[in-house]
Amino acid sequence: MPKILGYTPSWLSRPSAGFDLFSSSNKRPSIDSQHGGQPGDKSEYLGPRRTIAHRGSEIFVVVDNQIRWADLSILKYEWESSQRKGRGLEDDDTLPGPGYKLLKAPISEQIRQLSISPNGQLLAIATSHTVHVAILPDSTKFDDTTQSPIKLQTHTVGPTAHVLSQSPVVNILWHPVGVNGTCLVTVTTEAVVRIWELNRSNRWSFDSPTLAIDLTKLDAARSQQDNVSPSGMHSGRGFSADAVDMEIASACFGGTGSPDESAWSAMTLWMTTTDGDVYALCPLLPSKWQPTSTQLSSLASIAVAAVTIASQDVDFLGDDVPWNTDQYGFISELDAQEPLLATRDDDITINEAIYTRPKRPGPLPKLQGPFQLAAGSLVDYLDVSDIHIIASKLEREEMILGADDESEIDVQGENMGLSAAIICLMTTDGRVHLFLDLEEVEGQWLPATAPERPSSVSTSHELILIEALDTLDAEAISENEWPTFSRDPFSRYSFYTTHSQGVFFFSLDHWIKRLEDELQNPTTAGANFRINMLRESSGTLRECILRFDQDRFTDNQISSSPSANACIILHDSDLGYFLLTSTNHDTHPQAATLDIPKSFTIKQEPFSDDGVDYADLHLDSNDSTADLGLTTHVARSVYEPPSTFWNESSLLQLTSASLPPHRRRTLKDEIRLSTATLELMTSAHRLMSNETHAIQTAVADLFNRCERMVQELRTQIQRVREVNGRAEQLALGGGDEHSSEGGRSASERLGLRAQKCLEKQERLTDRMEKLRRRAVKLEGRAVGEKEREWIKEMASLKQVICRPDEDEDEDEDDVMSDARGHEQTKNGNTRQPFYQRYEELRDMARELVERARHVKEEDGGKTRTDEDVYGISNDIRKRKVQQVMALLEREEALVEGVMMRLERLKVA
Repeated sequence: MPKILGYTPSWLSRPSAGFDLFSSSNKRPSIDSQHGGQPGDKSEYLGPRRTIAHRGSEIFVVVDNQIRWADLSILKYEWESSQRKGRGLEDDDTLPGPGYKLLKAPISEQIRQLSISPNGQLLAIATSHTVHVAILPDSTKFDDTTQSPIKLQTHTVGPTAHVLSQSPVVNILWHPVGVNGTCLVTVTTEAVVRIWELNRSNRWSFDSPTLAIDLTKLDAARSQQDNVSPSGMHSGRGFSADAVDMEIASACFGGTGSPDESAWSAMTLWMTTTDGDVYALCPLLPSKWQPTSTQLSSLASIAVAAVTIASQDVDFLGDDVPWNTDQYGFISELDAQEPLLATRDDDITINEAIYTRPKRPGPLPKLQGPFQLAAGSLVDYLDVSDIHIIASKLEREEMILGADDESEIDVQGENMGLSAAIICLMTTDGRVHLFLDLEEVEGQWLPATAPERPSSVSTSHELILIEALDTLDAEAISENEWPTFSRDPFSRYSFYTTHSQGVFFFSLDHWIKRLEDELQNPTTAGANFRINMLRESSGTLRECILRFDQDRFTDNQISSSPSANACIILHDSDLGYFLLTSTNHDTHPQAATLDIPKSFTIKQEPFSDDGVDYADLHLDSNDSTADLGLTTHVARSVYEPPSTFWNESSLLQLTSASLPPHRRRTLKDEIRLSTATLELMTSAHRLMSNETHAIQTAVADLFNRCERMVQELRTQIQRVREVNGRAEQLALGGGDEHSSEGGRSASERLGLRAQKCLEKQERLTDRMEKLRRRAVKLEGRAVGEKEREWIKEMASLKQVICRPDEDEDEDEDDVMSDARGHEQTKNGNTRQPFYQRYEELRDMARELVERARHVKEEDGGKTRTDEDVYGISNDIRKRKVQQVMALLEREEALVEGVMMRLERLKVA
């Protein structure tokens, strides 16, 4: 977990320009807003809220349904400069820059989502039903000191597709392999996916999509010739059970377009329905796309390998599953193309190849899913709100094969990562489910022509549940809760979740290495046991980064206000590792400054919000920029005064809005006892009671905080006194009062402590070396041909050598000591090895046979029984024979124990 260095800084707290950036301009709240809800929320909305976006250190925030633009670095600098001026530490007058710029866009509906394009030039804006794209101004325009709003050039995306009469918009996504980051993908709740290849010089690109797919029709389609386009705006849509089951809750791409991801990840669109079904579209490509440096070579190696295996085994690839042949045709057409070079809007050529989507096997991918969730009884019904995919890593051989230069390969700890994708599902009750996809989603297409008979091959795809983690208390879950995911820029296997109670951090790095070692191990013996142990002790790190203070809000605000905005994570030289979000109860900023990892690598994302290429950025522990200094304090959240302290009263609004014009003049006259006066006084009393109760609660909370602060301050002063006393005693050479070294000086005591530490380190080093040598000796190797022959020989020897099972409670260590030739009894006496006892028994048997032959010859061939010769009865003879048989069984049990021990050593 990243260490928390501080919470919401002072330059984002009131009174500051950063606080005003998130505050509503309406200082006097409406009467309805006191009972929950926000201005502009005309209807209840249930969906994701991503109204904060960033481009480097610049952020775009939606407040009062207006987009505000500010630079956090400038806000921080101006606040610190003003504080230094107030203390007289700075004499020069700096030009005070504006707090934020207002960006005006012709959007009447409430804005729900913002998304910056990968090139940082476009801003996608989504309401509940409509989608707009605005061209962002250059960063240099922010230096303009004028306070006039900036009018954005805005285009409506799909003026006939995304309208109020159609289904609501779930997600707006930028395609990871789109040309220059201008390919927008929209997903609606009625399972309609549209690809928009935007071109600023062609307005028609904003009106019609290049590819539109209705997933309900695609699921029933049998060939590329079937019509899977969504229904028109005026066409009616009847009831369908498939449409109810295909209500999309969220969607995301399986990768970010990084070169070290698997080839199919960036072109796979994952979707989840509200009831927990997971689907995938692969490959979902625009008509023109930009592959990564390793994507084409990896696709070629996968397709060629699959076709080679299929040609060697006829049963491997049947007539009903021609996916490998389609992949080979897909790659073959890509190899035959002559790529174009990408150009920016300023006609500057970029050294990036642009390919055209192959016409073979076709533009329509096959809908894969719903995938089976192998969760047993842990998952009965999932009310999913968001989905997050962690792409599988690209094998190093494929990475080297595809990279033009070895410097492009970013190998972190010998290509750390998992060779399987991880699917993260967030439910509305705040539970995060982690699923493992071992089969890997690959490209599948609809056939060119409809097959004569339906496919009989089972296409079941299973997702294995690894862990389910809770982040919300059962009592704190509201009806309109909608938690969301946010990516971590430092690690692929870390992410953040945001809901109405706070922000949580998750890290999977603790068990990814162990799982990858298990998946790459060819030994299958005991794999199920080790996998189950890994699942039970997966150890996913889950920590709360921000906890929203619910005591500052009324019950009506908490129950009716939506979830918090999805947090954003910034990495800037001025801000550091910075997390930012805002609550929807009072639109206050909530932030946390985190500790930058000592050693990290930022991989090239499909977009860099600040326009900087992070592909080769490394920070090591020896780098001065990575060392943030010694943290001498424990971070704690700063007190944020509730808005009730500065909000104006709504009493004047009540008297001016609720009374008709002919009765307003009565307010200036003497009070008369009437029904109208009683009604007015009752309404005023109701309003004033709510306001005074909110103020009383805020004052009581402030008083309790002050009392707690006084007690904590006294405790800290006492601790400082104790530390100061001990420091003075050590400086004077008197030693610690509890130490037996009071007669020695401080230098002598420090020398003794250093000597003890060195001796302890040497002992630990010797012990570690012994353990290492022992582990090397016990390390198992693969069983060779000679070892197998020896095992067979031991198995045949097991049939000959046995021992009686006298000590049934004898453990495996006795068996191994017997096999090594120094077996010990329970009394401590050393027994002979089993092979020596076997030789003695064989010699004894030969001697007895020889003696019997001599006796027979002396008696002239007459047969005499043991009873006649030695006077031994038959009962005694039978008991002796039973003892001999028991001895043989004991030796057989010994050999079996040795064989079992050898088998375990071989597996280890």
